[in-house]
Amino acid sequence: MPIIQAGKIKLAYEESGSGEAGSVILIRGQGTQMIHWPDTFYNAFATQGFRTVRFDNRDTGFSEKFDHIGDRELEAIRKQVAAGEDFDPPYTLDDMVLDVIHLMDALNIKKAHIVGISMGGFITQVLAAKYPARVLSMTSIMSASGSVDPPIIDALWSQRLPREAFIEEWVEYIRLFGSPKYAEGDDHSRATAAAAFDRCYSPDGANRQILAILAARDMGLQSLVKTISVPALVVHGENDRLIPPEKGRETAELIPNAKFKLVRGMGHDTPPKLGHPLAEIVIEHIQSVET
Repeated sequence: MPIIQAGKIKLAYEESGSGEAGSVILIRGQGTQMIHWPDTFYNAFATQGFRTVRFDNRDTGFSEKFDHIGDRELEAIRKQVAAGEDFDPPYTLDDMVLDVIHLMDALNIKKAHIVGISMGGFITQVLAAKYPARVLSMTSIMSASGSVDPPIIDALWSQRLPREAFIEEWVEYIRLFGSPKYAEGDDHSRATAAAAFDRCYSPDGANRQILAILAARDMGLQSLVKTISVPALVVHGENDRLIPPEKGRETAELIPNAKFKLVRGMGHDTPPKLGHPLAEIVIEHIQSVET
């Protein structure tokens, strides 16, 4: 797995495709690793001639961790959030946006189509607004643009668990928030969770990412999103129970000339059966852009 210096931190990444059609950068969501992009999605871009880059966000997978900010300090910040107090996150979405810019620089990619999912959608929106010269198009999937309600911290906050408990927790998550039309079953969920745990288990890293998302409420995200000028697509699952589809529709309405696509049977996950149809939606958008 290649690891590259991206600005001040190291990021693990993987790429495929010739690049004849341009470059695509894929940004994962909170607490998930690059391996959570199903190959059915990831490989679809390379077959169309795109140089496709997926990577581990900071604090996940093989990328650099910020473990000097550990569980006790994180719990203290969590209590501040619960009390409605101001708090200082370990880092911000702006920092994660710069990670993408520095990754592009390190890989000699001047411009790219940016595709982000969940937390990656937030990052994509901020990147498109602040660095339009680096963005050919943007796609925000199962994300939002308004402030995230603090109670979401209870649904996503990670407690350190033994391997089997972590696996079963993921199974329950997919049962609750997954895509009913594209469900792969509990055995697939267990295999996915086991692979993620064995590759890198970083619950504190996942929690630091949550705090970055929650801190976005103070950065005027909606006002920023209104300034996006690049071709934009917003995709949301009709069955998303974690971030309701209304949040995606709101994002599309805020971005000038953005397109909105509601996907039936899609929840808040990316199972292999969903990979190819989801990729087709994104590729159609990308190929409609004049470069």
